[in-house]
Amino acid sequence: MKKSLQELLTYIWIPFMLGFVFYIFQNQHDLPLAIVLLIAFSAIYTLVRVYFAQKSWWSLAAAALVIAGTLGFVFLRPQGITLSVNDQVMISSSVSLNDGKVFVNPSPGPDGKYAKGTVVSLTASPNAGYDLKSWKGTSNDISNPTTITMSGRQNVSVVFKSRSSLIVNNQEVIGSIVSFTEGSVSINPGPEEDGKYTQDTIVTLTANPNSGYDWKNWTATDGNASNPTTVTMSSRKQVSVSFEPRSLLYINNQVVSDATMSFNEGSVIVNPAPGADDKYAKGTVISMTAKPDSGYGLKNWSGTGSDVSNPTTVTINSDKHVTVTFELRFPLVINNVPVSGPSANLTEGSVSLSPAPGADARYAKDATITLTAQAGPGYRFDHWSGDASGTATAVSITVNSAKNITAVFKQVYTLTNSVNATGGGSVSPPSGIFDAGSTVTLTAAPAAGYRFDRWYGDASGTSATFTVTMNSDKTTSAAFRKVYALTTSVSPAGSGTVTPASGSYDAGAILTLIAQDASGYRFDHWEGDASGNVTANLTMTSNKTVIAFFKSLTP
Repeated sequence: MKKSLQELLTYIWIPFMLGFVFYIFQNQHDLPLAIVLLIAFSAIYTLVRVYFAQKSWWSLAAAALVIAGTLGFVFLRPQGITLSVNDQVMISSSVSLNDGKVFVNPSPGPDGKYAKGTVVSLTASPNAGYDLKSWKGTSNDISNPTTITMSGRQNVSVVFKSRSSLIVNNQEVIGSIVSFTEGSVSINPGPEEDGKYTQDTIVTLTANPNSGYDWKNWTATDGNASNPTTVTMSSRKQVSVSFEPRSLLYINNQVVSDATMSFNEGSVIVNPAPGADDKYAKGTVISMTAKPDSGYGLKNWSGTGSDVSNPTTVTINSDKHVTVTFELRFPLVINNVPVSGPSANLTEGSVSLSPAPGADARYAKDATITLTAQAGPGYRFDHWSGDASGTATAVSITVNSAKNITAVFKQVYTLTNSVNATGGGSVSPPSGIFDAGSTVTLTAAPAAGYRFDRWYGDASGTSATFTVTMNSDKTTSAAFRKVYALTTSVSPAGSGTVTPASGSYDAGAILTLIAQDASGYRFDHWEGDASGNVTANLTMTSNKTVIAFFKSLTP
């Protein structure tokens, strides 16, 4: 048991003693205290070993006196306080760090300590290329110098930050302006005398284009599409600025200098208008709208994005030359009505136009137009007059001045003719359309085996001709009757007569045949389509032939 306690004391005490003394020396820089503690710990260890070896109580008493004396030295001697900067104890008037130095005033005592209550001034001195950023643990962490009151052991931190260069288009900024061929850049604030900026400084960059140029964009700034822009100097910064040329727009060889350009035959509205230098930035898309004067129209553009459109556009990537051509335009009047669309609607009909007039209701000079007349119900096209002529429904004209054309229509009525018996005959002229007020002479012509009987409807009478006045639609009907031929003869010749005589008779007519003998003869009998020896009745259902036979009274 005794041996185990001795070994335990050796293995624990000696490392503890050495480690504690080293800590006091290394961190407190208190050499007297370290020496006293080393002696005290060694004496205590020795006296305790003596006690275990000889059982001498005086060794324990001596150890207690050593402990009491050591504690008295520690607590009763004048106390000093250490000051550390970035975990380095100040043992002189300055301490060197990676990025600079810190000077203290007053310096610590020979033991590296300060008396309690001492007010110490700390001054940061950055190395070249660095600035003081801040303190931590001082009375004012943003001042330099700053102070600290030694109310106890103090550990202060100081932070340095790098100083950086600003480079614009590969030129290092050494003042407030950097100049280039196309323009310059204003810099606010400018760098300090060493041409560098404190870390995190926000620098405003303003591009100033020279005459004939525009600022285009930035690269590697906080806002590459803004002017001015900013850059935060967190490290060395390389920034680029791009300028682009500004170009002129010419219309009909005139430089565009306003939102409206005027010419002899019209004007052009330009949007957007050019800048104060009469120029445009590269890539600007300009809309141009032609406004012809009265009596003129837009013919075409040349040099634009679409030479047949209005408005049209042009994109500025260099000086641009655009031509606008106006042309005379003429109105067309049909039947005293100005034409504004693809057709002119009239009381008597309509006239279609190919092509139709433009939106201004006019035609370009020398345009060829085809006019087609279409009669309305109750009318017919008759002829053209004025600046067109002829009787064809379609006519072409060339517009080389204002044109006034009349389409002449005639009112018409319909004449409808019919016959009562199919194939019984015909009426001329046939059914058709006739001008109002005209007279039409109707002639009924019976077919073979028929005879004209009479007129019905808007014609009357039994004459084969009738004159109709066309003051309205007319309907006539010619009545024909079927007839058959009756052929009569006597035998022997000269022996008598037959009535009725040979001729044409209405179908269905009943004829009474009478034989009249001549002197010296007497009627004897009928032959053919009649029979008997007295008066005979004959119904005309077909062509009939009868013969009357007589007997001579002379033996």
